[in-house]
Amino acid sequence: MLTLMKTRTSILSPVKKSSLFRMEIFQGIPFDKLQEIEKQLVERKYAKRETLFQEEEPADHIWFVKQGYVKEVNHSINGKIQTISMVGADGLFGISAFGGGSYGFHCIAETAVTVISIPIRAFWILIAQNPEKAGLVLSKISKLLRQTRIRQTLSQDCAEKRLLHVVFELAEEFGNTIPMTHREIASMAGTTSETCSRAFSRWKSAGLVTANHGRFTLKNLNNLKTRFKII
Repeated sequence: MLTLMKTRTSILSPVKKSSLFRMEIFQGIPFDKLQEIEKQLVERKYAKRETLFQEEEPADHIWFVKQGYVKEVNHSINGKIQTISMVGADGLFGISAFGGGSYGFHCIAETAVTVISIPIRAFWILIAQNPEKAGLVLSKISKLLRQTRIRQTLSQDCAEKRLLHVVFELAEEFGNTIPMTHREIASMAGTTSETCSRAFSRWKSAGLVTANHGRFTLKNLNNLKTRFKII
């Protein structure tokens, strides 16, 4: 199994209140409660490809992306790395902390990122005091479970159909411009980067996508969805 070593990160404290108010999970929380949360939050910066946490580490914090992108990856028995999800600004990740134990997967900075973490016990108190926030958390967990189930269902389908499904998932998270390479898309779809490149070439020729410098843009999402249905 590939071992990812942590490097030293910079810690910025305290976290500015305005940073929290911009995040959906913290909007609407009374000022005094927000101040209590700020006392326990830690803001960190990570360089590109730096590890935020490893799969065997205790899942004792819940995490939020302030700026940049992170990805959650899993290692198979044969040593392959599969990207489970990509998370952008205001996104919630490390949700296995809700169940305790270890994280169960690696989290890596896809770009230079700034993230905020909060002890899971403190977050549970936040949810108890603001029960309406539980819906946001449940929505995130439900989305991940749904994506996992659909990927399992599609596992026997052709590679292009699996790739298209991953593209649709990412479009929900990032919009029409998705900051991922062919290799990363292939990893999420369970295929090779060569197969992914050939599929993107077909889509590009059909005027459905454009690609440049480690990211791609969807030009016609509806036609891509039509292609998915007829494969």
